[in-house]
Amino acid sequence: MATEHIITYQPRSKKGSQQNLMPSRYGLPVQVLSMLAFTLAFAGWLNESWLMWFENPIWLNRYTEYGIILGFGLWRIIAEKNTYTRKRLMILVFMVTIFWWLIPWLFPVYEPYVGFLWAQPVFPSLHVPGTITFFLILAAVFLFGRRIICGFNCPCVGIRETVGFAFRDRTLRSNWTWALRHSKWIFFSYYVGVMVVTQFPPNSWTVSFVGGFYLVVAMTYFGSFFLAPLVGNRFYCRYLCPYGATFGLLNHAGFYGIKMDTEKCIDCQRCEQVCDMGIPVWRQGKEAGRVTALEDCMGCARCVVSCPTDALEITDVRNVFKKSLVQNASYLLKRKPLTDLGRQEANGRSPYKRVGDWSEMTKQPSLTMIKEQASRCLNCGLPGCSNACPLNNRIPEWLEQVAVGNIQQAAEIAQSTNNMPEICGSVCPQHRLCEGACTKAKEPGGAVTIGAIERYLVNEALSNVRDNNGQTQNIIRSNGKQVAVIGAGPAGLACADELSKAGCEVTVFDKNNKIGGLMETGIPSFKLDKTFLSRRFEILQEQGIKFKLGQQINESELQQLNNYYDAIFLGTGAQASRDLLLPGQQLEGVTDALTYLQQVNLDKNNNLMAGKHVLVIGGGDSAMDCARSAIRQNAAQVTVVYRGNEQAMRATPKEKQAAWEEGVRLLLEYAPIQVIGDDHVTAVRFDKVVSGQEAIQCDAIIFAVGQVNKLQKWMTQLAIKTNEQGIIIVDNNGQTSNPKIYAGGDNTNGPDLVVTAISSGRIAAKGILKSFGPIEQIKTRFKQKTIINEPQSLSAMNFQTGENLSKK
Repeated sequence: MATEHIITYQPRSKKGSQQNLMPSRYGLPVQVLSMLAFTLAFAGWLNESWLMWFENPIWLNRYTEYGIILGFGLWRIIAEKNTYTRKRLMILVFMVTIFWWLIPWLFPVYEPYVGFLWAQPVFPSLHVPGTITFFLILAAVFLFGRRIICGFNCPCVGIRETVGFAFRDRTLRSNWTWALRHSKWIFFSYYVGVMVVTQFPPNSWTVSFVGGFYLVVAMTYFGSFFLAPLVGNRFYCRYLCPYGATFGLLNHAGFYGIKMDTEKCIDCQRCEQVCDMGIPVWRQGKEAGRVTALEDCMGCARCVVSCPTDALEITDVRNVFKKSLVQNASYLLKRKPLTDLGRQEANGRSPYKRVGDWSEMTKQPSLTMIKEQASRCLNCGLPGCSNACPLNNRIPEWLEQVAVGNIQQAAEIAQSTNNMPEICGSVCPQHRLCEGACTKAKEPGGAVTIGAIERYLVNEALSNVRDNNGQTQNIIRSNGKQVAVIGAGPAGLACADELSKAGCEVTVFDKNNKIGGLMETGIPSFKLDKTFLSRRFEILQEQGIKFKLGQQINESELQQLNNYYDAIFLGTGAQASRDLLLPGQQLEGVTDALTYLQQVNLDKNNNLMAGKHVLVIGGGDSAMDCARSAIRQNAAQVTVVYRGNEQAMRATPKEKQAAWEEGVRLLLEYAPIQVIGDDHVTAVRFDKVVSGQEAIQCDAIIFAVGQVNKLQKWMTQLAIKTNEQGIIIVDNNGQTSNPKIYAGGDNTNGPDLVVTAISSGRIAAKGILKSFGPIEQIKTRFKQKTIINEPQSLSAMNFQTGENLSKK
């Protein structure tokens, strides 16, 4: 149940000494220091221009701003990790210090000018219409673009690049904020008026007109400092600057441009997230092959140097004379074009060894391999992996931590959105979720191995923590609310985990003697290491969750729970196999995937299929699980038969490949129509899509054609509405038509993935907490605290608790 909200790049929390192309989040001390510097710059201008409290000291006059730029600039230069941006900052800080501060202050040079100015302009008066510098800058911008001034020699940009870096992550990015950029043309029109009136002798009206312009500029210039925490560091440049608007027009009229090679672009959209002006670089590039909003481009080149494939390049007048000049990321960064390490997966065990046991098919990857694969992440501006994940996992964030070896921190990030990431890393169909949406999947090197990394990092982190101190959770403050969770599958466990972390007293009931639901009974151990489930069981117990296992809750008991608990969550799944209603399917030797896999997980060594010719009907992962399990039970021959073509199969490519390697045959476009036999199955008759019918001999049939929900009588009696298929109807908070009862997982989604069940459980947990309203955290809950005044009939029942289970 993925959110409809599109997730873009999520700024990382960084220290002030860690600055890079992508916007970051900085702590309160850094932000306060930046705001104090902004305030001092404003106070300096205010003191010299209006208040005159002090006799023009260097620390409180119009030059104070440039001193601040120098100080913060040195900090920024040292902290900046991108080599091109560091070089640009060095030039910017040097030029502002020399030309805007030291020369006007220590060696003032008066400029000649055209027209009637109100005061003698001092070099460099590039914003004063009619001066020599004004005309020279216009010519330079025409030839090389606005970057010649805004990128390398502008105090307005200088203070926003140095002092304002802490607020880069606040840049407004939406369609309406992009449309508002046209507000700068109002100020530009005023500036044009100033250009005109200063060509005539002054009078009282023109003096007021020009004075009003510079007052507006000053107030918007300095006033925007204090808006930075809300709207980003470039608000003035983007919406208010009349000079930038002038240079922006010359960007259009002149030789400057940013081109995109759409063939090289892999749609990572980093270029849009690094642009502090909020230009939709990727969208414009894909549509027009170039950035069309040049009037807003300041030439910082962040978009260009952030491109991993050299798809973007800057052009200017030099390209007219030197056709071979390509100012892309490799050129600006003085690097060789990037080469991808390529996708690498852990070595697989030999098929001949695999079929002899029930261990997993791949070996444990090395930390070096995991770090190398994590470092392949592009940190996309629009992370397809997160958007494709039903949990919207913060995948780029934990990949970034893994790449530098911070396994524990990466695991904390992974577990902040996923209650069982190591399990999802094992069983999720990554090829059609996160890895299928990975930008790298479009390249020859292939997608980042997200699933393998997720499984590795959480498994390692949990193992290390438990080896070191024996437990993973702290005591949680109780909120006094009690919730019953029916079903210990992925949805129920996720819901229980979230509620427990919020302080609820949670009791989980399940008919099986182990937690996990179909993860325990419906997935073979060669695909999912069952120690992952037992470890999660221990963690949840230590967290304070009570488990009552081995008990089927009947209708009257559920009513008692409803009367006693503050809320109930139903995570009962979809545990009825789909019935194809074929003639003869009642014969001995015919079973379904759920029944067969449960038998396998209860006793792997029963050799139920030994010596038999087994047909597995279906095309999903469950079919592959059944086929590979039958191979391990020494079946003489195993054939998977599917009614559609290979492209229509739901099984993951990895599972199909593994089955083929282990000796499983595959028949496509065969639709079963009859099971043949007397008392025991002997064959199955199929309709062949190509032509005719065919009977295939067999000794056993496993129908792996999915599960269905069934309407239960107790749902009606508890006023729980369902649709015709027996799927429970819930709202956006997971609440059923009974206000005290919530549901999630396969019983609300229909048969689906582990990850979607976890998502449903988390959503329902939020809904339950929301229904409780504000809760005072007043009591301390200790581990394994029992529920007071539990209903007598439930207490008297012979529940098998988690504690008893662990002793067996």
